Amino acid sequence: MINQELGELTRCYSNVDLPVEVDATLDSALSFEQQILKFGAAARRAVHMPALQRYLSENAARAVSGDLSDEALTEFFWFLFSQKDWPRIRSTAEGLRGRLRHLPLHVADLIFLAFYRSQRDRLMAGKERDGFAIDANETTAFLRAGWPSAERHLAAFEAMSAHATGNAVHARSSFVSVGDLKFIEPFAGISSVLVETNYAGTIVPGHDIEVSPSAAEHVTLLSLDRTYFEKYALLVARRYAETNPANGLHFHCVGFDPREAINSWGLPVSFGFTIDHTDLSGLEVRQKRGYYASARYIHLARYLQLYRSVFVGDVDGHVARDLRHMESEHTDLDVLLSTKVLDKARTLNRLPWESVTACSFMARQTPGALRFANRIGAYLQRIVENARSTGRPIWYADQTALFYCWLDSEHDVAFGTFAKPAFVQRGSWQLFQGEKERLDFLANP
Repeated sequence: MINQELGELTRCYSNVDLPVEVDATLDSALSFEQQILKFGAAARRAVHMPALQRYLSENAARAVSGDLSDEALTEFFWFLFSQKDWPRIRSTAEGLRGRLRHLPLHVADLIFLAFYRSQRDRLMAGKERDGFAIDANETTAFLRAGWPSAERHLAAFEAMSAHATGNAVHARSSFVSVGDLKFIEPFAGISSVLVETNYAGTIVPGHDIEVSPSAAEHVTLLSLDRTYFEKYALLVARRYAETNPANGLHFHCVGFDPREAINSWGLPVSFGFTIDHTDLSGLEVRQKRGYYASARYIHLARYLQLYRSVFVGDVDGHVARDLRHMESEHTDLDVLLSTKVLDKARTLNRLPWESVTACSFMARQTPGALRFANRIGAYLQRIVENARSTGRPIWYADQTALFYCWLDSEHDVAFGTFAKPAFVQRGSWQLFQGEKERLDFLANP
């Protein structure tokens, strides 16, 4: 038996880092079930088996033959998830409809995710709401037949469909009511949906951070841990020196001091940095990663007191244009978003934690932007506190907060979108592939 707890499966099959080892062998004497379980055992050790991966993909139709154990079927659904093979997840589920009730509930999440990903063209266009709703209802009915006692979980799927088709208010209350349930990571943003965003009484601690500002007026803000800093920061800084020589690059460093590394680079960039001493000892690994991403927004109000504009990016991508030019193009706005939610002609929208990109955002030093920064900082601080007290995930918390803080701030903050693309990233989310693709892109943009 292998560990098929949700957390363990997420750790193994969402691993985009480079593998610790590559095993190119394929033992043809093993049964299909044994091959599936062998791949799963290797994934848990971060060992990549490319030949076995191809074998499982090419023989995927055998999964519905009826001779696989529940353990092997569960593992196979997660294998398909790691390959982002949404059509195969759906067809496998159809072929196994009589056996679904014996499988863990997180398999239902994978099937609904496969439906949602299959709607990409509709979601990108923002059209065909009725077609989406029909397909969503059919998928939910299919899952209800497979897991008839999972009403609260099924209610979350219905809430996601309601949000996508325009009923954000109803969906929000439903998300709040099921936020204590465990979902696969692409749906973990549900746990970060709160009933409101006005948490003015929530204190964002300032004593836990040491700030050394850049001398520049306009900066790009990146928050990260030591691992990501060591992997990506120098590559990003080199490119930044070419695209934004007059602007600053500010690293919000969680748990480490970057000074020695920055000084050794010798780059003509005005660097700023923050050392964040926040105690994360009570959080598990993926909760900590959620904090690393959220920290830039938790402390955004502090940075707006230091800089005329703050562009929030990721450390595994490049700012595409000069910050001063972007800021000067939008002097009538407080906050610039990378999103389609401002397009009122759309009748179909992505899920809240996918609707506003967290790594392509600009706030100008205006009263409206400061109100927004205080709102999102307090909201995310509340999410972190919830994680400490209840164990809830913080995954997608920054993007969830961006959506709902936008929704609740439309009346007193001037929002807009960038005139041209502002930030560029590359890299897939397939097993063992993302890190290599990101490093290649950063080195050769």
